[in-house]
Amino acid sequence: MQQKFTVKNIKCGGCGTAIKEALISLSGVTEVVVDVATGVVVVEGDNLALAELESQLESAGFPIV
Repeated sequence: MQQKFTVKNIKCGGCGTAIKEALISLSGVTEVVVDVATGVVVVEGDNLALAELESQLESAGFPIV
């Protein structure tokens, strides 16, 4: 299963790393790809809970657009 988001506040590679670390820790997440230039985050995994992904992104300072 794949979820794709556009998020705010991505300014550099460090932001991308912070997003990856925040999301990969969630149950079911197997891969996180962040495109810093476009602000797009793609999350791969099984049984991904949309609300949990959104909450984790917001807590990390990267709300969904």
